[in-house]
Amino acid sequence: MKSKPKSRSISGMLEPRAVVDCGPASGETGRLDRIAVAAYYKAEARGFAPGGEVDDWLDAETEYDAAQER
Repeated sequence: MKSKPKSRSISGMLEPRAVVDCGPASGETGRLDRIAVAAYYKAEARGFAPGGEVDDWLDAETEYDAAQER
């Protein structure tokens, strides 16, 4: 059985899966999924230059958590 090829961006990073709106994300899994998507877009905005992945994640996490506190 032939497997489906994975979608890759120019830099070789996996692109985020399509987001389907199934209502609010719940629990830690939903939080991490939303942070991962935000971090991907931060990396995209800086041209996927290597070395900023951790900062992308931490910035996305900080922004997500701040938005949840409101």
